[in-house]
Amino acid sequence: MSITLPRRLAHLCLGLATLAASLPALAQQSQLFVTMNVHSTSFLNPGSGEQRFTPTFNWIDDPRAAQMQSHSETATFAGGTGVGEFEGRIGLLRAFASASYPYGFDAQGHRVNYGYAGSAVQARFYDTIGVTGAGLAVGTPVSYTVNFTITGTLSSPSFEMGGFLSADGLAEVRLQDLSSHAEVNKRWDAKKDAPGVYQLTLNTFVGRNISIAGMLYAGADVSDYARTGRYAEADFAHSAGYELIPSVAGLNTTGASGHNFLAAPVPEPGSWALMAGGLLVLVARRQSRACLRRPSSKSASSSAAPTASGARARR
Repeated sequence: MSITLPRRLAHLCLGLATLAASLPALAQQSQLFVTMNVHSTSFLNPGSGEQRFTPTFNWIDDPRAAQMQSHSETATFAGGTGVGEFEGRIGLLRAFASASYPYGFDAQGHRVNYGYAGSAVQARFYDTIGVTGAGLAVGTPVSYTVNFTITGTLSSPSFEMGGFLSADGLAEVRLQDLSSHAEVNKRWDAKKDAPGVYQLTLNTFVGRNISIAGMLYAGADVSDYARTGRYAEADFAHSAGYELIPSVAGLNTTGASGHNFLAAPVPEPGSWALMAGGLLVLVARRQSRACLRRPSSKSASSSAAPTASGARARR
C-alpha cells in the first residue's frame, strides 16, 4: 500500500501551481506569501498519531514584505523527522526541506514502523513597478531585464519508484506589462535545470506599470516503505534572487513595496584591491589588540573555563 505518492503529488501540485492563480487584485500592489507543511505521521497501533505544523504568512501591501522574514519548523514523531525553513523577502527567497523515517520491517520481515515524514515549503512574492524616470517622455519604448539567480541541491536519490522517497525543488520568475499583459517567464525544476543565472527581457513603454513575481518551492518526503534511503533533502537555503536591469540608466527599479530590484554593481578591480587592503588593516588591528589583552600563561590557565556551543548540523 502506497501512502506517499498521493501526498507527494499534492505537494508537487502546490509547487507547480502557476503564479497566475495567486496574482493580486488590481488594487493590490505587493505581496509576500509563505506556506509550510511539516509533519511526521505513524499509523502503527498502538502509538499511531502525528506531529504537524502548517503555518501560513501573507503580507499584502505591507512594509514587512520588503524586510527579511524567517521561520522554521521541526516535527518529530515515531522516529520520523520533518524539517522546514524559510528566509526571505520580496526579491529574495530561500527554502529548505528535509525528511527522514525508519524502515518499516525488521530482518525477519515483521512490521515495526508504519508511516512517513515530510516537509513542503513554498514562498512567492509579487511587486509592481512604475516605468518612469531617466528624463524620458511618456510612450518612449524601453525594456527591463530580470536576472534570476537560483542555487540549491537535492539529495540523491531524489525519487524512488512509488513515491516512497522524494526531494523536489521548483522556482519561477515572471515579468508582465500590466497594460498590454505581455509577459516573459521561466519555470525552473531542480531535476531538469542547472543552477545559475537566467535572464529574461520584457519590452514596455515609459508611463506604464510592470509587475515582477517569483516563487520557490522545496519539498522532501520519506515513508517506511523506502528502500533506497532513509533521508531526503531539498536545500535551497542559499537563495533564489531576482534583480532588474533597465535598458536606460535612471529608470525606476523600486517597487510599490519599497524594495529596489536594481542589480548591485560589481566592484572594479581597483575597488577589490582597496577592499582587500582594508580587510588586512582590520585583521592586523584585531591581532594587535588581542596581543595587548592576552593574559600571562599562568593566569590564563588558572582562569580558563570550558565552554560549549551548539549549532544544528543540518547540512
